[in-house]
Amino acid sequence: MMRVSTNGLFLQGLNAMLQRQQELSRTQLELGSKQKLLQASDDPAAWASAQRLDHAVAKLEQYGRSGDTVEHRLRLQEEAMADSTAALSRAAELTVQGNNATLSSEERKLIAAELRSLRSELLGIANRDDGTGRRLFAGTRDGISPFSESGGQVSYAGDDGRNLVDVGPDLSVADTDPGSAIFMRVRTGDGVVRGSAAAGNGGTGILQSTALTDTAAWNAAASPLQVQFTAANAWQAVDAGGTVVASGAYASGQSITVAGTRFTITGAPNPGDSFTLEHAPTRDVFATLDSIADALEAPLVTDADRARANNAIGAAIGDIATAQTHFSAVRADTGARLSTLDKAADTREASDISLQETLSGLRDLDYAEAASRLAMQMTALDAAQQVMLKTQSLSLFDKMR
Repeated sequence: MMRVSTNGLFLQGLNAMLQRQQELSRTQLELGSKQKLLQASDDPAAWASAQRLDHAVAKLEQYGRSGDTVEHRLRLQEEAMADSTAALSRAAELTVQGNNATLSSEERKLIAAELRSLRSELLGIANRDDGTGRRLFAGTRDGISPFSESGGQVSYAGDDGRNLVDVGPDLSVADTDPGSAIFMRVRTGDGVVRGSAAAGNGGTGILQSTALTDTAAWNAAASPLQVQFTAANAWQAVDAGGTVVASGAYASGQSITVAGTRFTITGAPNPGDSFTLEHAPTRDVFATLDSIADALEAPLVTDADRARANNAIGAAIGDIATAQTHFSAVRADTGARLSTLDKAADTREASDISLQETLSGLRDLDYAEAASRLAMQMTALDAAQQVMLKTQSLSLFDKMR
């Protein structure tokens, strides 16, 4: 026989009401937090999965911040290259303008002054920062000004490194390029071969053009080659070891072919004058502009002076054209990295959407279901309270009457 006491009835009703209140409170918490996973004990497996997904989302956000930083710096680099190319374009115009025999000494000096101003502009571009105090072209070094000038010479204090920035899982993009590669090691001539006149030439010989005709023969040559005039109408080519590799008669404007190159000299070189052909060396772009300005500022007293100036300016015209191509190549490479960043951002966005959808399935509350459940729980609680009220007014003694 089961014993039923008044106290037992009260406890049973109270427990039922407390359970309904607990269920209702739980549902209200879910609605307030908009989540169905409130603690790990609710669903340990789902909780662990959600934690892993949260970590993955946080990692994507870190990739995004890194990507934004390197994108900002690369866009500034692209702008710097555009400005540098524009400065060199103006320098090329001035150089061609200065290579005019009808200009007066004062006019040549004015052109030289503008060229030196363009050189200062390029130096300022080379020392630009990204707005946070970090220089664009210092390599991997921070807290320094990469370029400085002393005694008319520009030196580089950065390094040759490039920071690799993680912008996605298994994807890194190189930060801005070191200034040494952009401004200090620029190919001269046509980028393959360069011709120049010896500074001490006493005749009026002017090197008009230099072209590569046989790459294999040129690569096999012991560069540099020196074309020496043994007489007013005769020349010989001597390789780096002092061996005569070619010789011939000279006539102004007639092409000379040696070691896979063809070049043209006009005027009247003196015996002992020489011209050098070499694998295009590198030189800093600041020195290139200096050489043009120096040539324009030099006094032109004799025909030999004019020939030296024409040779210096003619060589510089080719150097500037190659430097422009160099800056354009850096800009194109920068654009390719920016394109990679755009694609990485799209990939991150797609991954984030997928992760958020999975997280939503694990953690987010179904409002329709929770609202229905809340209504049912409130009804159940109200019923339990009504039962409790009735139970409180009853006693087992009532059954004995």
